Amino acid sequence: MSDMRVAKRYAKALFNTALGQNTVTSVSDDLAALTGAIRDNDGFREFLSRPQTEKKDKLALFEKVFGDKITATSMAFVRLLIEKGRDDELTGIKLAFDEMRRNHERVVRAIVESAAELDASQRKAVITKIEAETGNKLEPEFVVNPELIMGVKVTYGDYVLDGSVRGQLNRMRERLVYDLLKQA
Repeated sequence: MSDMRVAKRYAKALFNTALGQNTVTSVSDDLAALTGAIRDNDGFREFLSRPQTEKKDKLALFEKVFGDKITATSMAFVRLLIEKGRDDELTGIKLAFDEMRRNHERVVRAIVESAAELDASQRKAVITKIEAETGNKLEPEFVVNPELIMGVKVTYGDYVLDGSVRGQLNRMRERLVYDLLKQA
């Protein structure tokens, strides 16, 4: 069971260490590999989650599987998590670490919805426009949503930029209802 408060504390300590060593990207990649292996391998996940699995056995498994594949910082961090009995927090730590990395690098995650698949030049144009508007680097997820009819809708943080025909129709409807209620 993950406790995000605990995960954030561990992630902050790891992030600050990686930042000081200029290894943020490598450590982020390591966390992705670690959590991916746990997520994708049922046997690995079951072994780690069994209460009777001893810490030394968990550590031996991580060292055997990842010892030469991840940075020394990441391996030391895994050792610490296992020693403290917090290895079950790894997924939450990865999520918190990635959020800290994005904030540090001024990267904004965005969902870009379009009525039809955007080609490479259209995707680049949308990314360039939003990056110019936000002053941040964009990490987009492109989604096809036929309900938009035409156009693009971009959602990032608490903001929604709706340039779709569906959005325009909704705004026209709201304005008409408002005007009708105002006259009544």
